[in-house]
Amino acid sequence: MKVTTLLAVRAAVLALTGSAIAGVFGAAGSAHAEFGYWLLYNRGTGMCATTQDDPANGITGTARFAPCDANDRRQWFLRATTGPDTIAFSTYEVNSRGQHRCIQNAEGGWGLAFLAVCDNNNYRQSFNVEFVVRPDGTGSEIYRANLDNRRLSVPYAAGTSYVTIRNDFPNEDPRTQWDRLATN
Repeated sequence: MKVTTLLAVRAAVLALTGSAIAGVFGAAGSAHAEFGYWLLYNRGTGMCATTQDDPANGITGTARFAPCDANDRRQWFLRATTGPDTIAFSTYEVNSRGQHRCIQNAEGGWGLAFLAVCDNNNYRQSFNVEFVVRPDGTGSEIYRANLDNRRLSVPYAAGTSYVTIRNDFPNEDPRTQWDRLATN
């Protein structure tokens, strides 16, 4: 298995940006298909992770939940390999400085999935992948943070849309289970 670092993927995305613009808007294909962008669907909420701000929730710069929409590029995430057993989640959209953001485990146990500039050396952006297989033979992925072993999950409080990183549900709980849905 070839290990591709997040830094190498970011460099490739930046190198292709100029030539891929025609592909995104034209008939030649799209850049996201080449780099495997996906929607991150949470089985417990029935919604997808997004970079879209929610005016009803005050902390900006975090991953949120929204109804899944394959045409909304704010919901496109690249699952990039960062080490032999770890991955990171990079956004499709870039910030005002042209930088991709990655889901990051906040310091101090905040429990929020912050969006920070992707940095291959930032262990708070690294997640391990675990699998859950249901009795019908289908399965989902669980993303466990390298920082403190908590899992990417649902909001702590009802009425909020934050994607959180917490450890109070068993792996069998759909609120910790994620599927990757195609963007095209």
